[in-house]
Amino acid sequence: MMRETALQVSVRASRNVRAPQECSRSHRASVSQAYPGLFLVCIVLGVIYLHTMAPTLTWANDGADGGDFVASAATFGVAHPTGYPTYILLLRLFLLLPVGDLAFRANLLSAAAAIGAAICLFTIVRQFDVTRHGWSAPIAALAGGLVPVFWSQASIAEVYTLNALFAGLTLRFILAAEAGEQPVWWHGLVIGLALGVHITVALLAAVWLIVVVIRASAGSRVKVLLRGGLSIAPGLLVYLYLPVAAAAHPPVNWGAPDTWEGFWWVISGTIYRELPFGLPAQLLYGRVTAWAALLREQFGLLGLGVGLFGMLYGAAERRRFVQITISLAIVYSIFAITYNTADSYAYLIPAYLIFAVWIGIGLIKLTEIIASRYRAVALVLAMIMLAALVWSARVNISHVDASRDTRAADFAQVVLAQAPHRAIIMTEGDRDTFALWYYHYAVGERPDIVVLSRSLLEQRWYRENLRAVYPALRVPERLTTSWATALATANPTLGPICRTYRDGRPELTCTSE
Repeated sequence: MMRETALQVSVRASRNVRAPQECSRSHRASVSQAYPGLFLVCIVLGVIYLHTMAPTLTWANDGADGGDFVASAATFGVAHPTGYPTYILLLRLFLLLPVGDLAFRANLLSAAAAIGAAICLFTIVRQFDVTRHGWSAPIAALAGGLVPVFWSQASIAEVYTLNALFAGLTLRFILAAEAGEQPVWWHGLVIGLALGVHITVALLAAVWLIVVVIRASAGSRVKVLLRGGLSIAPGLLVYLYLPVAAAAHPPVNWGAPDTWEGFWWVISGTIYRELPFGLPAQLLYGRVTAWAALLREQFGLLGLGVGLFGMLYGAAERRRFVQITISLAIVYSIFAITYNTADSYAYLIPAYLIFAVWIGIGLIKLTEIIASRYRAVALVLAMIMLAALVWSARVNISHVDASRDTRAADFAQVVLAQAPHRAIIMTEGDRDTFALWYYHYAVGERPDIVVLSRSLLEQRWYRENLRAVYPALRVPERLTTSWATALATANPTLGPICRTYRDGRPELTCTSE
């Protein structure tokens, strides 16, 4: 009996040892099976993004903010609200790359982040593919990566693709939490850093925390809530960059957030407080119809049908996650529709990524239905979807291609070349302001001149920062006449006052007043 018991113990121990080994082998096999599809996604998107990428600073695809972002990163400054500290610090690293000019390196960050977001889509869809042998994950990743709105942001210096990457990571964390997996401490850290990229990720962060708490046992929910909140906190420390940077009075220093008042002005987006849900009621119907048309344009009729099928009938074993994504897509759509700016469509990108996940889920479900009877037809379906993606990319490339757009660079170079010695250049809007900030502050051209924003002169923090950036400049505190006259009177030793726009056209005009 003793010998038999020892043998049984030995067999059981052997089984316990083999089980993790078999699990590890299964995991490695699953990962190795994913490599070809993942490699295909990265190569295809990388080639396409590089082919359509702006060669330098651009105004294409509503990319005027790029000059502000690059100038902020290059000078360790503070970008426009909400400051985007995670993006600015990561952009600072990309500016060290020994390729192209500073703006091109910033464009590379957008492309790299877009590929990262597509990888997130790939890994999410694979969680729904039991066989792990289908093309659903690569097709979903390519569908998301080639959404025209998303693609357009991958070719310019903007924050939206990095926001999409963090949104994709957070969706992955939500899926894991919904499946009952214990949250890992670094999930909260990533989400905290994500809040330093774009404030709209707060919606996903809240959903992740709610799911983690709901999936915990009843007696430990308070503890899990506290632990989850505390795990996010270290990532939020990235916002300390703002007061530290502002204290040095960099040339780009929105809000001067080295004071509490300025810090809150930046992170709360006070200057934009009337834009969220601020769309006039009479424009709402037009926005809703534009939203519907835009959705069809992003995925085409075939992609639209497969995505809706996946949303309605796919992933029966994980319907709660699908329902969560439906709620998220609705909220993001409402926010984008009611945001009172012309470029609010960019806020739809997280919703489009979710729809790409539904396309992957729909393909998995259709493959299961078709392959049970007609295995060859399932392969044909995958080929049709790939062909539709190729066709869509061919149709949309002309709308998103920024590779030939040098308007911002041309404008700034002409203005700086024409500006008289020691001129004071007053800019009128975002395009001319940020383009000149890029070349004057980030690149360092024409250090003899003064560049100032006419609209920002109304802000006290901006006037104070100008005095620190340009010690020889006298900025009146009280205005009794036009800014041009007041500045000319206060600065007789400086050159003429020049404006960058005339009759609505980008053109430098100077006066002797």
